[in-house]
Amino acid sequence: MKLFSIILLIGAYLSATEFREGVEVYSVEKKGRIELFAKNENLYPVTLELNVDHSNIRPTKRLPIIDVIEAQSEKKLVDLRVADDKKGWEFSTKYSYYMGSVFAKHDDNFAYRLPYKLGESFPLSQGYNGSFSHHGNVAYALDFTMPEGTEIYAARGGVVIGVEESFDEGGATLDYKDKANFVTILHNDGTFADYSHLRKNGARVAVGQKVRTGQLIAYSGSTGYATGPHLHFNVKKAVSGGYFETIPTQFATRQGKITLVEGLEYKAH
Repeated sequence: MKLFSIILLIGAYLSATEFREGVEVYSVEKKGRIELFAKNENLYPVTLELNVDHSNIRPTKRLPIIDVIEAQSEKKLVDLRVADDKKGWEFSTKYSYYMGSVFAKHDDNFAYRLPYKLGESFPLSQGYNGSFSHHGNVAYALDFTMPEGTEIYAARGGVVIGVEESFDEGGATLDYKDKANFVTILHNDGTFADYSHLRKNGARVAVGQKVRTGQLIAYSGSTGYATGPHLHFNVKKAVSGGYFETIPTQFATRQGKITLVEGLEYKAH
């Protein structure tokens, strides 16, 4: 019987900093079985959730399958073996995918660098669980108040996987929520850092570029959902269903590795 395969992409719920292209699930028919593969052309890993409807087929793995496809790689997902080769068979696949690995584990021992020029000090205007906007899945985010055009440096090295710098407006209403310029960096433990509300044309890095801790990456601004010029910083990881959750982080200061406190001012060194 002719191979019958339906590939259906189910849109995941993602924010403006995520991207949903460059992933393909395909099949290879061999004697007595069909092999299902996934290909990820992106610069970041993706989590793929796969289910298969089938007749006269025995999957070699329990369905549904949740697996991670590393950046710019291919991976075999499952074998579908024909139960009775004297009968007809068919199958169809449904899958969703989203940016990041749900199995990523943050390196809690890492001390982040304050994301501005050495010797400069800025107040933390909104910290963890801040009343204005840091709640829910962005509870562990930080806002540093600073003049527009302040140099922003990487708090941790990695690979740039997202840049937006085309917006030139911002405000304190949700109408501006999806108009923030940003740089997103993938770390070696599978987590991501967002540097947001950058000024228009304020990025100094490009997608695919490797950056080191302390490298100039952007200039601050007030684009997007913002009451004024500041830098929004958070570290996040993927969670099941296509969402992210932010992760509490600690920073290297003269007082040692500490958790930053809202209302205090911190000097980069």
